[in-house]
Amino acid sequence: MIVGYLLVGAFMGLLASIVALFFGASFWFALGLYTLVGSAVVILLPIALVVAGLLANRTEAPIALDRWNETGNPRSAGPSASQPGAAIKTSMSILAVDDDPFILELIPMISSKAGFSEVSPAASGEQALELLGNPDMFFDCLLLDISMPDMDGIELCRRVRQMTRYRHTPIIMLTAMRDVANMGDAYRAGATDYATKPFDIEELGTRLRLTQEAIHAQRGTSPASHESTNCNWNTVHNYDFELPYGLSLEGVEGLVNHSMLWNYLTQLPRKEVADIQVLAVNIDEIEAFYTQSSPRQFAALLKDVAAASADCFGANQTVMAYTNNATLLIAVNSGKPISAFDIEFDIENLLQTSIYEHNTEKRAKICVSVGGAVQPQGAQAERARMATDRVIALAENRALDKVNKSDQLRA
Repeated sequence: MIVGYLLVGAFMGLLASIVALFFGASFWFALGLYTLVGSAVVILLPIALVVAGLLANRTEAPIALDRWNETGNPRSAGPSASQPGAAIKTSMSILAVDDDPFILELIPMISSKAGFSEVSPAASGEQALELLGNPDMFFDCLLLDISMPDMDGIELCRRVRQMTRYRHTPIIMLTAMRDVANMGDAYRAGATDYATKPFDIEELGTRLRLTQEAIHAQRGTSPASHESTNCNWNTVHNYDFELPYGLSLEGVEGLVNHSMLWNYLTQLPRKEVADIQVLAVNIDEIEAFYTQSSPRQFAALLKDVAAASADCFGANQTVMAYTNNATLLIAVNSGKPISAFDIEFDIENLLQTSIYEHNTEKRAKICVSVGGAVQPQGAQAERARMATDRVIALAENRALDKVNKSDQLRA
């Protein structure tokens, strides 16, 4: 970021000196003008970006708030901390990691305005890991810049998720690169949310307040409910399984929790959303597997189904999450048509050779029902809800069709 400011300043200074020479100014005057203009641009450009963010915020903050209220993020049962005047019961310790000193100075100001004054800066991934490894310190929320030298924010996020203490800590990625590839990499690495630069001041503050509400909800409930959100996963059957704690971040690349997938679908750039296709995978006779298996076996089953599904598309092209009914939702970055029948066949074949292969006891064949793929459509705040509701219904219909055909054959 600093290099960018310097390049812009050098260019503007050079342009000013060339214009001065063109109109007959002396070499020394042109040289002085080069230094003056270049320095002014380097100083004023970041200030102008902040002012632009503030001006945009005045017109877009209500929309940002509405969008956050509808993205399915966890909310506390009491008064919302995102509402004006709501009291924040406890502080939230934040670690901000960015190689740009100006951003590291800006984040504490934004956080303080939102009610969070405990912000620790880190200028690199290595410095952040040193702070995170300090047993005498603990951070409730991490803000990570993606574009950093040596260790970028995605790699840092991946390393943080390998630390037991921070396996479920909210991580908000900060970046100017709002594209499907970078967003997918960030969420697959374990990011919770995504914020773009220049900052929408009020929206970033709102994200921090909602993050604190999620932390309060997590600390006030059982581990199993930590994976539960207000995402509206409508299904024909309501099994309401208690998925094993930590399933979303362990064992399978690209398998995240509810709110992460919801945020990913909501924040996709409008110009690239057409490249994303969403589909759902149901495990046939899931109730029987749930009741007859131990929690560890049930977790292994879900992980194997997710791994097989990722193999069908490529782990680096998918972001996946399980609903509370153990329906696997998959967002695939692919512009090619997806055949639900082919995917269903491939998943079952992969499961046949891998499911519970470490066990010697005989297991029933695992069958799945895959619904048709749909593209996220509609307004940004609604696209996640519309897409997931549709693909869940399609997968349920596919499962019902298979049951009906089986009954007809028996008859």
